[in-house]
Amino acid sequence: MNKAHWTLTLLLICSLVLSACGSSDGSDGSSTGGKGGKETQVRIMTRLSGSDLKSKAFNELLDKFKTENPDIDVINESVNDETSYNNKFKTAVATGNVPNIWMNYGGQSFKVYAENIAMDLQPILEEDKAWSGAFKPLFSGWQYSDIKGTFAIPMEDSSVAIYYNKELFQKAGVEPPKTIEEMMALVEPFKNIGVVPMLMGDKENFRGGHLINNLSFKRFGIQKTEDLVSRKAKWNDPDMVQLFQLMKDWQSAGVLGDNIVTLDSNGTTAQFLAGKSAMLFEGNWAISQLSSSDMADKIGVIPFPYFADHPENKDVWFGTAGGYSVSKSISGAEKDATIKLLKYLTNEDAFKYFAQATKGGTYPVNVELDPSQIDPVTKEYMEAQKTAKSFLAEIETYDNIPSLQDKLRSEIQGMFAGASPQQTADNVQKVVDSNH
Repeated sequence: MNKAHWTLTLLLICSLVLSACGSSDGSDGSSTGGKGGKETQVRIMTRLSGSDLKSKAFNELLDKFKTENPDIDVINESVNDETSYNNKFKTAVATGNVPNIWMNYGGQSFKVYAENIAMDLQPILEEDKAWSGAFKPLFSGWQYSDIKGTFAIPMEDSSVAIYYNKELFQKAGVEPPKTIEEMMALVEPFKNIGVVPMLMGDKENFRGGHLINNLSFKRFGIQKTEDLVSRKAKWNDPDMVQLFQLMKDWQSAGVLGDNIVTLDSNGTTAQFLAGKSAMLFEGNWAISQLSSSDMADKIGVIPFPYFADHPENKDVWFGTAGGYSVSKSISGAEKDATIKLLKYLTNEDAFKYFAQATKGGTYPVNVELDPSQIDPVTKEYMEAQKTAKSFLAEIETYDNIPSLQDKLRSEIQGMFAGASPQQTADNVQKVVDSNH
């Protein structure tokens, strides 16, 4: 066990000791409330707290649940911003105050939570096939070969594609790119009409991480990921440095625009909607915003381009699932109320509600949606996604080094700010070396 992993484990164990002391409200986690009865409290923490349609639908579902279950007091502790969410959750763990239900993305970085604070939900899945049978096979991120159980329920499926402005491509006289090699050729045609091919903002630094992962998957499929995780390969191997160099070349050539480090995700989307960028490298979580824009009918969707000399990987997509985990410290009425809310938020009716409220979107369950209620952007995305033969999560999530993702993203941000591709790759590898 590496030092970082051991430190986190000790932190979690200490948190469990603190939480084991119980609360003054009662051993079942309930508190006196309501009309002459007991009101059981359930705390939930997600990233669905913004002004977008999906977050609004989530809050509406919580309100409906509260109305239908007046004996359950749902405390919504959601935070939209990724960094703020992560910091809040880490504080909750450190203080032994983990929410009943919390949102996460699984992978190796989640394993320590599966070992210490997350409930095994496999028995619940098996006892209610009517509910669990609707899910797509998206549980692998919370299953481990050396730990028995399943430690989250999918609540969203996430994948990344490229949205494009059909009118701008027609105006520039070019076709949407199918291969990586075609990206550079788009610079001049779009420059002639005052447009950036694919403006990218990396101020929050996750976008650069998404880009290197897409490039790796399209070049190597799963093989490089497995080799990096097993230490058979290194982040500063020549073939990986080539991918960092490609990103730098795109920046230098103008494929990604001029203000990568200072432009944030919201600004990038705004520029795309304003017709200043021909393409938007973004996930399916952007569908609701794009579909509610004035240019919804002008937006097409394509898979991330593939390498011409590696067509065998063209249908590999960067994608994963977000899920709800449950604290294993709860029991009795508190556990019953928590599972009731968990199922309420992840059943077919809930996802149909999301689809109707947002007029589209993609979901982790197999549900039939009324075509008339699906927006044009969702239709485009679903059509593009039909090409996917496999989905791969970020390379770092398969690794057991908790700090690797942050380091990779910050180093790529540094590369866009001026560092060399070789230096970037070397600095990422140093993190791996220092943990072994």
